[in-house]
Amino acid sequence: MTKRVIMWISPSLSCCTTVYSGWQAMQLFRRSIGKNRLINILLSKIHAHIRSGPMNYRKLLSFTVSSCKQQVLLAVLFALLSTIARAQSPRYLHEVFGTRNGLLSPKIYSLAQTTDRRLWIGSELGLSIFNGYTFSNYQFSSGNEVIGRILAIAQDSTEGVWVGGDKGLFYFRNDSLRKVDFGKGPSLAIESLLTDSKGNLWVGDLHFVYCLSPQQAKQVLQTPDKKILVAPFAGLKERAFGLALDRLGNVYMASHGGVYLFHPEKNSYSLLWKNPDVNNYVRSVSALSIDSIFWNRSDGHPSYLIQGKEHEFYSREFLGRYVFHHNNKIYAVTTRDISLMENEIKPLVNFSSLTNHAHAVLIDAEENIWIGSWEGLHKFRKTPFSVYNLPIEDHSETFSLIEKRDGEILFGGNRGLLFRKQGDLIKKVVEAPRLFKNAEVLCMYEAPDGSLWCGSGYEGITRLKDNKTSNWNKTGFLKDNNCEALFPLEDGKLFACTELGITLVDPSASEPMIAHYNFEKKYSRHPELFGAFYSPGNGYWFYGSQGIYKLAGDQLRDDSIAGMPIKNIYTNKIVADKRGNIWVATQGKGLLLCTIENGGLKLRKQFDHKAGLPSDYALSVLVDKNDHIWCADYMSLSRIVISENGAGQVTSFNEKDGLLSTYYQTLKLEQQRNGTIWGLSTMGMFSFHPDSIQQNRLAPVILLEQQTVPDKFSKHIAIYSYKNNTITFDFTAVSLSDPSKIRYRYRLTGIDSNWRTITERTITLNNLAPGSYTMEMMASNNSNVWTPAPIQYSFIIEPPFWKSNWFRAFSVALISGLVYFLFRRRINNIRERAAIKQQMAELEGKALRAQMNPHFIFNSLNAIQKLIVIQDMDASYNYLSKFSKLLRLVLDNSDKNFISLSQELEMNKLYLELESLRFKNSFQYYIKLNQQTDPDILLIPSLLLQPFIENAIWHGLMHKDGDKKLEINFTEDTQYLICTIEDNGIGREKSAAIKSQKLGAHYFESKGTQLSQQRIKLLTDAGNETAISYIDLKNPDGSAAGTRVNIKIPLQKIK
Repeated sequence: MTKRVIMWISPSLSCCTTVYSGWQAMQLFRRSIGKNRLINILLSKIHAHIRSGPMNYRKLLSFTVSSCKQQVLLAVLFALLSTIARAQSPRYLHEVFGTRNGLLSPKIYSLAQTTDRRLWIGSELGLSIFNGYTFSNYQFSSGNEVIGRILAIAQDSTEGVWVGGDKGLFYFRNDSLRKVDFGKGPSLAIESLLTDSKGNLWVGDLHFVYCLSPQQAKQVLQTPDKKILVAPFAGLKERAFGLALDRLGNVYMASHGGVYLFHPEKNSYSLLWKNPDVNNYVRSVSALSIDSIFWNRSDGHPSYLIQGKEHEFYSREFLGRYVFHHNNKIYAVTTRDISLMENEIKPLVNFSSLTNHAHAVLIDAEENIWIGSWEGLHKFRKTPFSVYNLPIEDHSETFSLIEKRDGEILFGGNRGLLFRKQGDLIKKVVEAPRLFKNAEVLCMYEAPDGSLWCGSGYEGITRLKDNKTSNWNKTGFLKDNNCEALFPLEDGKLFACTELGITLVDPSASEPMIAHYNFEKKYSRHPELFGAFYSPGNGYWFYGSQGIYKLAGDQLRDDSIAGMPIKNIYTNKIVADKRGNIWVATQGKGLLLCTIENGGLKLRKQFDHKAGLPSDYALSVLVDKNDHIWCADYMSLSRIVISENGAGQVTSFNEKDGLLSTYYQTLKLEQQRNGTIWGLSTMGMFSFHPDSIQQNRLAPVILLEQQTVPDKFSKHIAIYSYKNNTITFDFTAVSLSDPSKIRYRYRLTGIDSNWRTITERTITLNNLAPGSYTMEMMASNNSNVWTPAPIQYSFIIEPPFWKSNWFRAFSVALISGLVYFLFRRRINNIRERAAIKQQMAELEGKALRAQMNPHFIFNSLNAIQKLIVIQDMDASYNYLSKFSKLLRLVLDNSDKNFISLSQELEMNKLYLELESLRFKNSFQYYIKLNQQTDPDILLIPSLLLQPFIENAIWHGLMHKDGDKKLEINFTEDTQYLICTIEDNGIGREKSAAIKSQKLGAHYFESKGTQLSQQRIKLLTDAGNETAISYIDLKNPDGSAAGTRVNIKIPLQKIK
């Protein structure tokens, strides 16, 4: 007997379906009834009939009814159902959702799917929205009105959703449900809704049909409080049980009167089919075009109108509820199933054991079927897998498979039993004796003579020929009672893999065990050998629980995989693909992709949980006819598709996809010649064809459900303060096929350009530094199809005010201003100090000049006194005239620091003339300027030169005999005015000696030059670099030839 799918559903239908096989259901009943002897006897008889083959159900039922109470009858019927069911794969997996899953109410009346792939459920109590993970429920509107029973749902072109029911029409947008006011009168009781291609909203209630224009629909969004005034369409008074839209945009209505076609541009309608019995109303309508219209009445069979001719799909058990279309195909929903209506009725899903109240059916974008009933929400998802159980109680294990040359498929089970596939059933091979008394049939091989050679876990090797068995167990060259694999050689011989080495078997020989190859290494615990692998030109490898071995001569030597640091790794299987790659299934290191180099295996890539496999424990590996790799583990089955660039795309399947439960201990993958793959386990077996694996090509739709509330927005960009710099995102990728396999990856540009893969639906970004960021997110569905482009959420973390640009600019400006202020203050202070210093210098200069003026006057008065004494009246008058003129110039320039060179020369010329008169023209003087020197524009400190000229006359020339000369020369360079005062007097040394001999010489000093030097020092301190130097002139014989004074004054000109 093969597996029968029995679905136990709780009365409230608020938990998922549980699947049982026939014998498992029987055990369930036995546990539930405890020690009731009569019932257990009855169940034993039923299973005895089941094991013996075809049974007389009527006779058994008669026995049951006469022997048992009423509650026992349910158990018997349950067991009977399990025997008559065929073990075909259910084309659809079933799952049910109820109130325990978060559904608002188990009584469902309408279903719809919006463009974001979410499922909308209208129920007895309101609206539920399902994103694949959770239900969001709405029982009240934003105005606190009760929503009530929802009978219709439709989405418009602006992605708003219209919801209608007993309490009227509601509009859902931005997570808010608002009631639509149609003006005076009671609220409409909405039964059907439809949005057409032109943006019109069609509303059907108990009496009329209304058509809201796009402008009126837009009014609901813009001015929700304003009432909408709308009249019944074309004055038609009919109850709209159903509305439909065909591919060309035509709108149809199902009603008491029949099937109507609307003409909104003319505000009119046409009756396409008139209902002869208005009491048997048209419940629903669907159309592909105006020439292909389908409908269903409340009590009857689905009908259709093809080019004006009416037809009916008739079936004795087919009582229709309504029709609908999906992807240009028409489907009918009856009281028992969902069928495809083509040339004939093709049942898809039978739900008669689940509910008698299927009020809504929807096929979503991923081809899942959803049924809304009064017992919850049912989901049916396609599966390519057929699951089988063995028809023997307490025997669920299958260990081996062989497809014989005649096409018969045999399975090896426990206790030496053989099974065959017969149609869609798995049956025991009753004509053959047990191959082993107690052991498992671990491997099988068909010899050329048709005999079947089988290896066991601990009872040796058996040959089945003409339904007679021969057994070899620890005899001759067969050193062990274990044989887990029989590997055929090109010459017809076999390698039998045992725990003590390899036995060479010749099936054609009278004594078939002809040789044995031991392990080179001695083991305290013998390794299990699970199989062999052959590579032409490279030899044989054997693999098992303690690693890989290579046949070298007559021994099995330890071998390893180059590049794999772990030696002697547990290896379950080795296969090769068409590209020459070697695939090694290991326990703990996943699936290894290797190549053969220099006669050995070399690791190229490791597929484990990091590379996308669900587990690191690979129980088996197989290469299918498409050269795709299949890997089985304790939880799932994975397909690896190798691309041209060598990358592997992994798609995994598990119990939710229709595979076995994950409680098996072992699993082997085998393949038929037609490409069908079988999975053999201790919990039954499954089969599928690789070409039947339909990839879900629809990438998920990512919804950003919630994020940390921004402090503000700027040009649609969220802005957070520096105190609010931990951002949390809640999101959902909607893919209703299998949300548990959805994976997410994200990256935060501004920090990291690498993608991070996660399975959680929440991301928290902690303590983000100020700056601009963009969160990017992608998702993949159950077939590993990723969204083509990421969704993006851009935001800014504002810096604290002390780190903001304006504050930085303000700070820079403030600091710059402060620096400028301090700099200016410093400059001003320097200038003030310089000005004070200058003033002090000027004051000192004035004081010095004030001292120099009396000194000069005193000397001049002495000269005049001398002339008067000697009674030289002419000279005295001339002297006084020049003296008064000189005195007037001195007084005029006494308050000036600088005067022009021409003024200075004029004063010094008058002084020289006075001195020449005084000394009776006893010396000659010369004043020379080079041609480049303009005395009118050059500035010179006032009265600076006179003391030096006086010293040259009084101390140099006065004591000299003979020719006396005084020369004053002015030259200039780019920076200085250079004045040279040179006399041919007695020199400074002799002058000092003469001075020292005078009476009281030590009490008197030369005030003129001393005051001039002090003035020069003041000028230098004030920033005017002025220098004075003395040069003693010598004759060739070394005697004094005079004195030269060089005075270097910074070049200043009148501006």
